[in-house]
Amino acid sequence: TVPYDILMSIVSANFNGVVFPVSPREKFIAGIKSYKYVIDIEDHVDLAILVFPSAVCHLALEQCGKKGIKSVIIISAGFREIGEKGIEREQQLVAIAEQYDISFIGPNCLGVINTDPRSSLNASFARKMPEEGPIGFLSQSGALCTAVLDYARAKHIGFSKFISFGNKADISEIDLLFYLMDDEKTKVILLYLEEVSNGRELLEAARTVIAKSGKPILIIKSGRTE
Repeated sequence: TVPYDILMSIVSANFNGVVFPVSPREKFIAGIKSYKYVIDIEDHVDLAILVFPSAVCHLALEQCGKKGIKSVIIISAGFREIGEKGIEREQQLVAIAEQYDISFIGPNCLGVINTDPRSSLNASFARKMPEEGPIGFLSQSGALCTAVLDYARAKHIGFSKFISFGNKADISEIDLLFYLMDDEKTKVILLYLEEVSNGRELLEAARTVIAKSGKPILIIKSGRTE
């Protein structure tokens, strides 16, 4: 299953932290104790990764809010990209996030990779961790991420951060540009966009990042024709 694949990606990348699988049915997953609900976890949790079906994703996000989790990656698809019903579900996520002061990446994304050995986090569909390197890669397209990772692996190209942000219902490419501006591991920023919701703000953010950090930025925008 997709949740199992993502759990295995985290574990196999030697994540430098504790992992708490959550499953309504399983008591153990791959030898790791599982919890029925997020709120059943006794310890503090820094980050939640949601791979639930879109119809119940809001319930999981609400439990994250009650648990006090402030950072979330929503891998699940079935939101704005599918039409009116999906738009309603996405707006529901945004409302819950605002209620509990949660910041989230996604939904409908490949996930997030941090190659810094202090974290070593592969919270994504990518089965293999890319090499560590100076490139911060941001993409709205999950399919492109997969292709880029395969190409980079063959060419031994490394990344500092590799972030698929999907529908950008909360955290946007602008937020991520400013994050990479301050990231000591990132020396150059690549950004792939399918839509631009605020072009002027994006350009101003890019100019600010370049001026303050000296990091070059390459942005490619797809879908410029019918």
